[in-house]
Amino acid sequence: MFVQTYTPITPAGWSVLLGILPLFILCLLLIMGWLKPALTYGLVLLLTAGLAGTVWEMPVPMITSTVFYGFLFALFPLFYMIWSSIFLFQVSDKCGYINRIKNTLKTAEKGIEWKVLLVGFGLTAFIDSTAGFLAPVAIVTALLVQLGVEPKKSALATLSSSAIPAVFGAVGVPVILLAEVTDQPLAETIRVVAFFDIIPALAAPLITCLATCGFQSTRKFFKQIFIGGCSYAAATLLSVLFISPYLGAIVGAAVYIVVIFLLGIKNGIFTEKLSPKIWLKSWWPFVLLTVFVSIWNIPSIQSVLGMAGKGWPIPFLDRQIMTEAPFGHDVISVSWKNNFLASPGTAIILASLFTALTSGMGLLNWIRMLYSSLRSVGMVAFNLSMISSVGFLMVYSGIAGTLAYPFGHLAAGYMVVAPLMGWLGTFLTGSNAASIALFGGMQAYAAKITGLPAVGIAACFAVAAVGGKMIAPQALEVAVKSSGMDSSSEAKLLRKLIVFSLLVPCLSIVVIVMWKLFRTE
Repeated sequence: MFVQTYTPITPAGWSVLLGILPLFILCLLLIMGWLKPALTYGLVLLLTAGLAGTVWEMPVPMITSTVFYGFLFALFPLFYMIWSSIFLFQVSDKCGYINRIKNTLKTAEKGIEWKVLLVGFGLTAFIDSTAGFLAPVAIVTALLVQLGVEPKKSALATLSSSAIPAVFGAVGVPVILLAEVTDQPLAETIRVVAFFDIIPALAAPLITCLATCGFQSTRKFFKQIFIGGCSYAAATLLSVLFISPYLGAIVGAAVYIVVIFLLGIKNGIFTEKLSPKIWLKSWWPFVLLTVFVSIWNIPSIQSVLGMAGKGWPIPFLDRQIMTEAPFGHDVISVSWKNNFLASPGTAIILASLFTALTSGMGLLNWIRMLYSSLRSVGMVAFNLSMISSVGFLMVYSGIAGTLAYPFGHLAAGYMVVAPLMGWLGTFLTGSNAASIALFGGMQAYAAKITGLPAVGIAACFAVAAVGGKMIAPQALEVAVKSSGMDSSSEAKLLRKLIVFSLLVPCLSIVVIVMWKLFRTE
């Protein structure tokens, strides 16, 4: 039995400095850009493993098993769901549906406000909820430029819009990861994250319009912004709670687009009238996605499909690690569940297959595209695996506990630290899932030592993390390239968006304070 220690070196400050060293190296290398991301993550993984073995005295077999488990968990369920959503998007694009969707959203309005509301936020949120990562920034920025929006405002619109949906983006992957690394029940994590996301979701279209169009234009369009924000927040919340957490952001974005579209029709801004049949044909892949994932989420079907899966205890880890005071004396269980059939990723792959078969692509071409898609995203899987391994190493070795130890003196003040930590992680890595993998485990330890509710701290951390995506260096680079601006424009975009980016963790702080004050046990 390996008993974690949180002060391997005295005084305790030296232990904290050594524990934070991998994160400091990660920040430095990502900001300076001296190495490619894969090499950066590999170096940080080796450093973390070395510290876990030498300073925290974690046995080598446990270190090896932890890295192995990190890779397994990253590949399934995380990468499997991410890749399946990307693949559906690729099939939809190949079959011409993405161009059809773009055509349904074209407006004749000379001003940019309707384009920002409908295309800038609506389409960005929708693509982010399915494909995730930087796909919406690349696609929608270029589209807005084609629709006559100046490059800088096109970039501002997509960067500010791609943040908020990310908490349930990529078919809910960040929330699944959050529940795993913080060892919280998935259902409760989903419910609390959905609650914490209400105010940011309400404010999301407003943030996009303020960042892109300025205060005066936003004031003129406040009615449409308010209605759109309410529809997006309400549809996301209700879908997460009563339909499926994997469809939350998708349904929210779809309802938002329909609402803004109807308001646009009332104001006569569209170049042509589109019948419901044309809309259905244009959005067909995502109609199939909604149907399949909803069916997959039916409890009776989940129980049948889940029978094919099995939980595999991880050797040298499962019930071989014990936490120590002040974090209790708990034995940690570690197992990997290979329930591929029950995964929403399988439902998404079936949706892509039906899209191909009903659009003339054919089964053989679909299989070829599936193989090509897997090859194209191999590096994403590798990077995600290494980030996941670093996160689990920090949790199981006790490094996360060491880093959380000093926050015991903050007590309720940690409610301010957690969201800012999430924001910083996403700013550095460009992904809120990566931020959760790196810093999520620390939140559970910090919650224990401060006496705060673990699920509340974790939810606040995850919702706030998405704000960093607006100004992540990777996102800025993609936005600049897609809009045709020169590289010096990245600094201008950063200066414009940093206030709106920090607004997200500030809103999260307000929500968790309210939640802590009025929560009933």
